Amino acid sequence: MRNTDLKLAIILLMAFVMSCKSDKSESSNKPFATVVYNPIKVVSEGMEFQMRDTLEAGWNTFKYQNKSNEVHFFLLEKLPEGIRIANYKNELIPPFKKATELLLQGKVDEGLKQFETIPTWFSKVKVSGGVGLISPNVVGESTFYLDPGIYAMECYVRMPNGMAHVYYGMLKEVIVIDRESQLEPPKASVNLSVSSKEGIVLNDSITAGNHIFGVHFKDQTTYKTMLGHDVNLVRLDDFALVDTLNNWINAADLNAFRSPAPKGITFLGGINDLQTGATGYFKASLTPGNYAFISEVPNAKEKGLLKTFKVID
Repeated sequence: MRNTDLKLAIILLMAFVMSCKSDKSESSNKPFATVVYNPIKVVSEGMEFQMRDTLEAGWNTFKYQNKSNEVHFFLLEKLPEGIRIANYKNELIPPFKKATELLLQGKVDEGLKQFETIPTWFSKVKVSGGVGLISPNVVGESTFYLDPGIYAMECYVRMPNGMAHVYYGMLKEVIVIDRESQLEPPKASVNLSVSSKEGIVLNDSITAGNHIFGVHFKDQTTYKTMLGHDVNLVRLDDFALVDTLNNWINAADLNAFRSPAPKGITFLGGINDLQTGATGYFKASLTPGNYAFISEVPNAKEKGLLKTFKVID
């Protein structure tokens, strides 16, 4: 090989090697795969929430497995600055619990008097979402946005004696740190809106199969239960159970909202109370049958906050 040809070959070889190095360097700066986000696992085997204590701000997906024999849900309530779960337990729970006991005994005036001792900071608590009602051995999965702060996580479905689950230990502190999660909101296959004025409005048809329901809160208000509206998905053995469902979910009635839920009614999750303008999401797999969306408010049917639908094969 001539000298010039040899030099040219060496130059071309070096250029090829440098090109390969450059490509390798560029590719090494790129992620090898999309980040996989695992849902936050929540489990109840009794009157407790098994879940990690600290979360990142932003969009979070919660997968709630109900291994107990009771109907449960969880609601996250953002506490005012300076308030922790100890304040919640020592300052808020006692007057609510005493009021419940007195009201159940028929001592209405004494029971209502207890609400006068509720701490002033309670009015600044901000309902911030959660997984809707789920029946025993059901898994609910919901996605919603959380701001940084300290939250109380609770379930107040009632025992057969009328006392709320929160009195028996279903209360947990959750810390949301000021670091954004990597999760993006999911794409809904079925869209709903909920409003105190318009009720629950279904914007899409629903077929059998796996769905992500997007729920937009057009407004939020406070009902007799001292809380707002939400959306829960329910499977009904028969549409004749609609009035039974409507009466059971009325937490303003101390004889209602007690476990066990009426026979023929299965709660499949949903999205708990969010603020005006917010949107939350939840997953569900539907087979042919009778269903309803309902808010946990007094007289949901009269308010348009109960909507039935049928899924056919």
